[in-house]
Amino acid sequence: MKHKYSFQSPEQLKSTLCDLVSIPSVTLTEGEKHFPLRVEQLLRDIPYFKKHPSQIINHPMADGRFVLTALYRHDEAEKTVVMISHFDVVDIDDYGDLKHLAFYPEELTRALKERADRLPADVRADLETGEWLFGRGTMDMKCGLVQHMSIIEKASSEDWKINLLLLTVPDEEVNSRGMREVIPKLLDISKEYDLTYTLFLNSEPMFSQVPQDEKCYFYTGSIGKIMPGALCFGRETHVGEPFSGINAGWMSSVLTQEIEWNKMFCETVNGKISPPPTLLLQKDLKKEYSTQIPHRSVSLYNLLLMKKTAADVMEEMKRAAEIAAKKMESFIVERYRSFNLEIKEVPAIRVFFYEQLRDFAVKKTSEDYITILERSIARDTQGDIREQTIQIADQMSMLCQELGPMIVLFYAPPYYPAINTAEHKDIQSLSHTLVRFTKEEFGKDLHAVDYFNGISDLSYAGLQGDLSEMERYNSNLPGGQELYSIPFDEMSQFKAPVINVGPIGRDAHQKTERLHVPFAFEQLPKILEHLILEHQS
Repeated sequence: MKHKYSFQSPEQLKSTLCDLVSIPSVTLTEGEKHFPLRVEQLLRDIPYFKKHPSQIINHPMADGRFVLTALYRHDEAEKTVVMISHFDVVDIDDYGDLKHLAFYPEELTRALKERADRLPADVRADLETGEWLFGRGTMDMKCGLVQHMSIIEKASSEDWKINLLLLTVPDEEVNSRGMREVIPKLLDISKEYDLTYTLFLNSEPMFSQVPQDEKCYFYTGSIGKIMPGALCFGRETHVGEPFSGINAGWMSSVLTQEIEWNKMFCETVNGKISPPPTLLLQKDLKKEYSTQIPHRSVSLYNLLLMKKTAADVMEEMKRAAEIAAKKMESFIVERYRSFNLEIKEVPAIRVFFYEQLRDFAVKKTSEDYITILERSIARDTQGDIREQTIQIADQMSMLCQELGPMIVLFYAPPYYPAINTAEHKDIQSLSHTLVRFTKEEFGKDLHAVDYFNGISDLSYAGLQGDLSEMERYNSNLPGGQELYSIPFDEMSQFKAPVINVGPIGRDAHQKTERLHVPFAFEQLPKILEHLILEHQS
């Protein structure tokens, strides 16, 4: 009896997407835990998995969430494509009085049509075409997962001579814990089934390169993201005697002035320049109000990477901090003079890496004492792991306050290493055939871009740079592996190139998030099929 397809026609694809979007899988909620169980249920209806039930697994994570893998294996296949997606979504508070419809795409799209006059012009124009489906997760990125479900169903039914490993993970929108935890399992699966991973395929949606961009893209890599931080340690005093102290809040502002939009941190690759750094968080570390000036403060910065490693960034942060420190010292001297005050000694504001501060703390106490301090905060403190990182750096600075005034440089999670395989011969061949096929079949121009600019889990599908360079990240991360672990060693064992081919979407993480239906359900499935079959040959 011939199998009745579940995920092939445009209607079936749309229905499956709406089904999956209706599960509110916001990161770190119960819906995120339930979601992969529904995907497993749908995949088990495919005849291949009825015969091979053990090849679908919901792998439990340490925190009770799940990573799902589904393997289609052909006995004669030499190549294996890993199809990566994430199923978590950002929250829906921005939907306002339409919040109750955020996970119901068809109902939300109708509701938005009724209030089109309140929407931006570009959103109204899309609504009028009738070709766009709105809703949280429609484009970022449950459509990509549905595409992979369709591919694995068709490949298993038509006996494609290739291996396909569907991988869908939680937590991409926050810490990518799902992808980081599953990397060792991918190596285990490859050994168990004698697989050679030859391509990592992600299907995140296309992101515009400039405002109002109408071009269509695919990506041969993914931009990196790192979050350097700086703890400024000044000198406490009463607000009535400000010249007796150094305000750490002011110190952080001077440092941020040096780092914000600083082109020194940018990279240029193939004519494309990476965005400059920008401030993400800045605050003092006083526990409650008092008339003591804040003498400890912290700032975190967002920095996007293309070729640079964590070691490169830390050296650039040191240069910026040293420049800022000199400006602080000059400012102090100038203000003393303007108030006709005698300054006996200009305070030297020193710059330390976290690893240097930690070494000093160990010499004052012991390695055991410092390890217990780090672990107690990493294990016992509830809340955001960035806050835990800050707490550890703060406690270390208090242990070493005789080194102040100082700027302590460290890293806070997350870290997405940049990856780019545009020069790989297989990617060059696939890029050429993708562009040609899409133009000939649909009259649409696809453009290859070196880096997906939305940040993705492809960052963990390999390791560019020396493994030894990654130790610089771990040693300057307060709390280290206990708090936030990246499997650099396992990542270095992956040698397959990466590519991202996904749907056309707009306004990710906004209340107007939407998916272009004709491309998603009529053209993209054929493009992805062509990609897989070309890689197979």
